[in-house]
Amino acid sequence: MIKIINKALSLLLLLAISLFLSHCSDDSKNDSQSIDTDNIKVNIKFKRFDEAIFNAKNAQEIAALEKQYPDFYPVYMYQLMGDITQTDQSALEAAANLMRNFTTVPEFGLGLKQRSDSIFQNFEPFKKELTSAMKRYAYYFPKDTIPEFITFISPLRINFPVIEGKNQIGIGLDMYLGSDYKPYHSFQLADQFPAYRVRKMRKEYLLRDLITAICVNKLKPNEAKTRLIDEMIYEGKIAFMVKSLLPQTPDSIIMGYTPAQLAWANENESQVWAALVDSKALYITEPDEIRHYINDAPFTTAKGFGSGTAPRIGSYTGLQIIMNYKNKNPSLSFQQILNENDADLILTKSKYKP
Repeated sequence: MIKIINKALSLLLLLAISLFLSHCSDDSKNDSQSIDTDNIKVNIKFKRFDEAIFNAKNAQEIAALEKQYPDFYPVYMYQLMGDITQTDQSALEAAANLMRNFTTVPEFGLGLKQRSDSIFQNFEPFKKELTSAMKRYAYYFPKDTIPEFITFISPLRINFPVIEGKNQIGIGLDMYLGSDYKPYHSFQLADQFPAYRVRKMRKEYLLRDLITAICVNKLKPNEAKTRLIDEMIYEGKIAFMVKSLLPQTPDSIIMGYTPAQLAWANENESQVWAALVDSKALYITEPDEIRHYINDAPFTTAKGFGSGTAPRIGSYTGLQIIMNYKNKNPSLSFQQILNENDADLILTKSKYKP
C-alpha cells in the first residue's frame, strides 16, 4: 500500500510545499525558458463565434455565419447543438429556431453567455499568453500551420471543451466558468460534472487544455504498443510538450492537481516507482487496468493506491521519466525525444531511480 501523507498536515506546510514546487520546477527550466522567440512571427487569428451567434437576430444572419465559419459552423450546429436536420423545417429554419431558444432563455444559453462575459471580460492577457505559447510551438515545429482559434458556447457539452478541425480549434468557454458556477453543481448534471472535474472548470485551465489538445493532435500514440509503460511514456511526452510551451505554468495546473496532490506525488515518487516495479504493473496490457493509472479521477484507482493518492499517477511518473531521459541525455533534441517510440529504451537511458 502506498503511503498517504497525514491528513493532519498543516495547511501552512502544504502551502509552503506547493509554492516551493511551483518555483523550483525541473532542470529543463533553463533551456525551456531561455529559447529565443523574439524574432519568431506568428499570426494569431482569434474569432468570437460566441459573440457572433448570440448577436445573430434572424435566419439570414445565421446563414451569414455559415459562410463566415464554413468549417466550424457545421460542427457546432450538427454535433454540439444536436441533429437539426431531422425536422420538417429547412436546416436553416431549424438552426434559427434552435439558436433563438438557446440564446434567449436565461436559464440556458443566455445565462451561460452572461456568466462567460463576467469571467472573460478581457481576452487580451489570454491572447498574449497564447501568442507566447504559439511562438514556442513555431520554434519547435517551424513547418506547422498555426491554427485559427474560435471561442464558442455550447449547452454544457463536457466532452467538448476543445474542438479540433482543419487548421481550426474551437474553445468552449462554457467549460471554464468557475468551480463555483451553480449549474455545474446541479443534481441533474452530477454524473457529467463530478467534483474532481468541476474543480478544473475555471479560466486558469483554459490555456492548458487548449495547448494540451494541440500537443495530443501533434503526437499520436504508438498503437502497436499496448503496455502500461508505453502509455506512461506517451502521457509523459504530452506533459513534457505542454511544459515546454507553457514554461511559466505551475506543474499543479499542467498535471491538473491540487497543491496537496502535487505534494503527495512528489513526496511519494520513490514509493510509487517501487510499487510499479515490484508489482510488474509496468507491463500489464489489459486496457481496463491501464486506465486506473492514466485516467482522470479523484485519486489513482489502481490496486494499492486509493483515496488520498494523487490521480493519474501513471501520467505523472511518465513525465518524470521523460524529464530524466532529457536531463541524462543532453545531446538529444526536442524532436528526438518525441520521436523515440521505444519505451524500454527511454526508461533505460533515463536511469530513472527516484
